[in-house]
Amino acid sequence: MNRMIFGKNSVYEILKDARRQIKKLVIAKELKEELSDILQLAKSKGINLQYLSKKELDKISKGVSNQGVILYTYPKDYVYIEDILSYAKEKKEAPFIIILDSIQDPYNLGAIIRTSECSGVHGIIIPERNAVHITSTVERISVGASEYVMVARVSNLNNAIDVLKQNNIWSIGVEREGKEEYFKMDFKKPIALIFGSEGEGIKKSIKERCDYLVNIPLKGKITSLNVSVAAGILMYEVVRQRFFS
Repeated sequence: MNRMIFGKNSVYEILKDARRQIKKLVIAKELKEELSDILQLAKSKGINLQYLSKKELDKISKGVSNQGVILYTYPKDYVYIEDILSYAKEKKEAPFIIILDSIQDPYNLGAIIRTSECSGVHGIIIPERNAVHITSTVERISVGASEYVMVARVSNLNNAIDVLKQNNIWSIGVEREGKEEYFKMDFKKPIALIFGSEGEGIKKSIKERCDYLVNIPLKGKITSLNVSVAAGILMYEVVRQRFFS
């Protein structure tokens, strides 16, 4: 199955990392000079190049901003939970995992993947059903970060949490009803941060498996944060505790 990736940063990161098989790269001929770094990288890797007009690229991307470049490749491969744990072990770091319960918005998933890569998350776990997967939109919003972050797609999040518990990883759900404020939690130990869907939050069965439920204090009139913003706050508290305290 083909996957079209739009945008300079996303395309550049995929070409640079070259973990996926590339079918071809399409460049707007009017922007060859502006896209010289991508062109040079593609040529060095022997990637098939095609030149079209910017108008033709806009027609292909159907209104999505392409910045004059479209990469034809294959979908990102998912990994197993064990791969994420092995990666943390290789880095000699306490596992730092994100679990996303039924996130529906590709923009939120893309933003969470981007922040995960920047904050040193070892991997993300998402469900197979009732959730957005790694789509072209998610990859574009992640600005290339999706190429570097391991994502495991599982049939049952409850079972996934049980596997993590067997590996001595603490499950911490982020909820308005959480008893502890997030910054009072010890994030230096092996952890999985769990975030619920944009509307419903974390499912009851998953909450019951959490070792802790924490909240983000809100001081305004709005009663909730966007899930990608909440995830960013928690991820960088982990960074603060692990590297700057």
